[in-house]
Amino acid sequence: MDFISYLRSRNDHEMRRGDIRYSIVLIIMLLTVGSNKAQEHGGLLYNVGFNSIVSNGDYAPFWFTANRNGASSIKKSSGYARYGIGYNGFFDEKQQYGYNITADILTGYNQTRTFALQQAFAEFTWRWLAITIGNKERGSEQEYFSRENSLELFERNHIQGCYKIYTERYASLGSGGLAFSGNSHAIPQIRIDVPEYTTIPGTAGWLKLRGHLSYGIFSDSQYQTDFTRGNPNEKYGRNILYHSKALFMRAGRSDKFPLTFEGGLEMHTQFGGDIYTHGQGLKVSMPHRPMDFFKAIIPLGGSDDTPTVEQTNISGNQIGSWHAAFTLHTKCADIRIYGEHMFEDFSQLFFFEYQQNRHGKRRIIYYPWRDIMIGVNIANKSKFLPFVHNIRYEYLTTRDQSGALYHDPSDYFNEQMDGCDNYYNHGIYPGWHHWGMGIGNPLIISPIYNNNGSLQFASNRVVAHNIGINGFIKGYFPLAYRLNYTYSENWGTYANPFSSKRYTTSLLAEFTYIPNDTNWMGTLSFGCDRSSYIGNNMGLMLTFTHFGKIFDK
Repeated sequence: MDFISYLRSRNDHEMRRGDIRYSIVLIIMLLTVGSNKAQEHGGLLYNVGFNSIVSNGDYAPFWFTANRNGASSIKKSSGYARYGIGYNGFFDEKQQYGYNITADILTGYNQTRTFALQQAFAEFTWRWLAITIGNKERGSEQEYFSRENSLELFERNHIQGCYKIYTERYASLGSGGLAFSGNSHAIPQIRIDVPEYTTIPGTAGWLKLRGHLSYGIFSDSQYQTDFTRGNPNEKYGRNILYHSKALFMRAGRSDKFPLTFEGGLEMHTQFGGDIYTHGQGLKVSMPHRPMDFFKAIIPLGGSDDTPTVEQTNISGNQIGSWHAAFTLHTKCADIRIYGEHMFEDFSQLFFFEYQQNRHGKRRIIYYPWRDIMIGVNIANKSKFLPFVHNIRYEYLTTRDQSGALYHDPSDYFNEQMDGCDNYYNHGIYPGWHHWGMGIGNPLIISPIYNNNGSLQFASNRVVAHNIGINGFIKGYFPLAYRLNYTYSENWGTYANPFSSKRYTTSLLAEFTYIPNDTNWMGTLSFGCDRSSYIGNNMGLMLTFTHFGKIFDK
């Protein structure tokens, strides 16, 4: 039996038992690796965290759950304990061959899962190349840009673990990427990665590239089954496969010229798997042959054993986005202007596309990209207001979606008309989400908020404004903070518009205390929503994290 067939044959009860066995095996691997005398660098690390949310209203405040890799619940009262252990270091003296093996377990109440392997991965690196097996938390590509260009909120020699936790989990001011944002649980996958920008030979550092290629499988089959159980006509998926790829370039050297450019393309695909409804049972079984894995890389039409719509258009659920960012580096500040444009299948992939009628006559249609995110980030480098490190503004619109009408040519209608892209939803697959949380931008409200047993995004036509500020106050009482204000307007979808426009205003004030010369940090968060969509919510969230090193090699 091949690997994919094995995954498809496992029922979800076996998968839950397998999670426990997997974590035990990982811990044994960690101890085994730690005893290897050939590995003279690295150490055995751990972290323990506790989180509690208390709120009133319909749900927990929006920013308590958005872009936290599915680690928090939307329920107004919830909590979890988190235990992580990992071993990392190098196999050789020159530090060219590295490893990182991590098990990160989450147990809690009022969560989507009482017990979860939040992260469980083995990562091996060689110079600029990395191979990762398992589920590892990752953020959006836009956050990678901001991490590169923002100031360090802490000195790297001051408790590096706290610095890493804060900058990667708490300091984000963006609303998240359009195709991928780190909003949902990580998808188990095998990923080949160039994680950091690597200089192209012969360019003296003026041109750099990074990118990745991965295949995986969604782990929420049982969750989709249970969530839709009360809706006999709602589709749900089991054993759906996943593919992603990206390529990014950086041009410029800030030490030689003050303006640098970054840009690239990321693409993600749902393919394979079985689609069911509770009322009819198996609805369609999507193929997962070698050719289907290839079609996930190069978007092509489906084969004869796929539904007609897949044969006419693109096989699987294809989603992606273009990125671009310009950064002006000055003595006082780094000013970054960035943009992201989302597309589905070939629709809006470029500024034009081919259309043809039923007689085969073709024409080229040109149209602008109206659905886009645009942002400005200012990273303060001056002594003026030293406690302010980053200020950001984002504007997001997804109202166009190529227009409201789509029709292929037929005997009744001669011309092809494109439109009605219906972002994050799909005609065959349940949609672009994992464990109920949208994989893309969280301002397009996730299906986990639906109370009708539907896994569809109820509103993907959105206009939003997001403003954020963060910083760090040094001294005897070191305190990091993040403030966010978000306003969005929601129209529903083209197929099912809301009877009236719905709005959401969300606030977040988050303060993180990191005592000097200690290995713990505490975060107090205040959140508030005023919304005709997700209700009026207000609450507090308290998080403690302790970390350390069991031994050092």
